Amino acid sequence: MIVAPLMDPILSLAFGLAVSDGTLIRRSAVRISFGVMAVIGTASLISWGLGISHVQSEITGRTSPNLIDLGIAIAAAVAGSFSMTRKQLSNSIAGVAIAVALVPPLCVSGIGLTLGSEMVAVFGRGTVAGLTNQIAEGSFLLFVTNLIGITVTSLVVFLLQPYGSFRTCWRNLLAWLGLLGLLSLPLSSALHDFSVRQEMDAEFGRFKAGQLKRVAIAQNNPRFWSKARLMYSNVSVVDNKARLDLVLNVPEDFLDQALIDFVYQSMLKRAKSFGLDDLYVNISVILNRVYKFDSQGMN
Repeated sequence: MIVAPLMDPILSLAFGLAVSDGTLIRRSAVRISFGVMAVIGTASLISWGLGISHVQSEITGRTSPNLIDLGIAIAAAVAGSFSMTRKQLSNSIAGVAIAVALVPPLCVSGIGLTLGSEMVAVFGRGTVAGLTNQIAEGSFLLFVTNLIGITVTSLVVFLLQPYGSFRTCWRNLLAWLGLLGLLSLPLSSALHDFSVRQEMDAEFGRFKAGQLKRVAIAQNNPRFWSKARLMYSNVSVVDNKARLDLVLNVPEDFLDQALIDFVYQSMLKRAKSFGLDDLYVNISVILNRVYKFDSQGMN
């Protein structure tokens, strides 16, 4: 079974809110705070001891929460709170559901605290250096998203059982619904950024698959893209601004600065069509030099 140190305190907090038990609310809040500090502190110590200097998709995937993550938290809360009210259901169901939703982002937040402003992110076979360290902040926002989503949903589930009543705990319910509403604003924006990134990833995925006729950027300069080979691409979107990292393999005698500028303008125009405010492009070029030989030697 996955160890879930935050399971009981969070469900106790939601139950305390449902029955308007101030003592239970305070005790649960203290235990949650202690658990958060313990997880972050342990992850930070381990990360510092191992000297971690680069991160992979398992970490970067937990730094940009959106409404999808909130939906997952709500589903976990339904499973956890309902199983808590039924003796015949195993508590391990709640433990697994809430451990997956809460402990990993806290561990990532602890790792992020030990990383400097310069780090290397690894995506598949490619690497991107010099990224701003937003790992701790983003992953902690994911934790807060899951915490609020689980608490509000569990509170509603307990009230529907019924434990407590809407008449006595309506203030608690409104306060946490207000927090959920405020949290939904940045999560909605992040979901838009996620959707745009998926569309751009799909477009560059067609490059790699050789489907140039289906790629809008290739239509602006088909001769260049028929010669260039896309070796690697990575897209990140934050606050409706995109960063695009490309590695291109291009014939040596085919490339000049004017052509690179034209490629950037084409990509910027395409980014605008996705509704982005700005686009930062980092293009790494691997020159393809051809050597020809005959019986007399190299020509």
